[in-house]
Amino acid sequence: MKLFFYIIYPLFFFAMGCGIYVAFRDAEGLVDNNYYENSKRYFQAKALEENLGIKVSQPERLKLGHNIIRINATTHGKPLQDGNLSLFIGNLSTAGYDSTITMHQLSPGIYQATATIPFKGVWLAKVDLRQQQQLITTKKWFFEVK
Repeated sequence: MKLFFYIIYPLFFFAMGCGIYVAFRDAEGLVDNNYYENSKRYFQAKALEENLGIKVSQPERLKLGHNIIRINATTHGKPLQDGNLSLFIGNLSTAGYDSTITMHQLSPGIYQATATIPFKGVWLAKVDLRQQQQLITTKKWFFEVK
C-alpha cells in the first residue's frame, strides 16, 4: 500500500504543476489590470452622454460586399449638427480587415459612411462621437454576416 502512495503522490504533484503551468502560459487576459480607472472613465462618459442627451441609433444590418451605413444621432431629441463621428468595422476572428471611417453628415442628425465586408462571420460596428478631441460616447453592435 505504501508503494502505491509513493507512486501516486509524485504523479499528482506533477499533474498539478503541469496544470498550473498551462493555465499561466495560456492566460486569456480576461481580468482588466486598470479596472477601477477604466470603470471610472466609463461612468464619467456615460454621465456626460446622459447630460447631453445624446442618442445614436443602431445601423440596419451589414451584408456581404459593399455597405452604406447610416445612423441617426440626436441630442436632447434634436438632430445633432456637425458631429465628429467615426465608424469602426472589424471582424472578430482577424484584425487584418479592421477599418476606421469618418462619417459624413447627409442632413441634420443623419450620418453616413461606406464599408466593405469581404467575408462572412461576426463583425463589430462601433461609432465614436468626439467633441474637441474628447470622446463623448461610443456605441457598439455585433452583426452576423451571412
